Amino acid sequence: MVNLVRAIVHLSFKTLQLDDIGFSEPLINLDKPVLTVTVSISILVLAPIVETALFQTLIYKLTKWCRFNNITIVLISAVCFGLMHYYSLLYMISTFFTGGILMYVYILRSEYNNKPYWSVTLAHFMLNAFALLMVLIFKIL
Repeated sequence: MVNLVRAIVHLSFKTLQLDDIGFSEPLINLDKPVLTVTVSISILVLAPIVETALFQTLIYKLTKWCRFNNITIVLISAVCFGLMHYYSLLYMISTFFTGGILMYVYILRSEYNNKPYWSVTLAHFMLNAFALLMVLIFKIL
């Protein structure tokens, strides 16, 4: 579902002939993608662990404490997650939806007490692994 949303966002930009606005350099140069140990650990291990702790667990606990409803929690998490991925406008929009889906999964897993942190961390790892594979094979983000 996440990749479908990303494809729709990317196709919308292409169809409307909108240029993406870059804000910073991504970790991997798309012209010559090179995978280093540092980049691999950052993308596949550190990012899922830290981002799940900050953008799902922490936000979930704080917003539940404030008695926000689940829709508001998903939106807050999605905005924070999207803003953190500020490489470009297109990437921020894509990760907004990714963050919303990850928070929704976190909420569902929390309601059944099924280890939401590790479930979302694993899902985030798999998304990053797939994205990394696409960058290395097809040079797309």
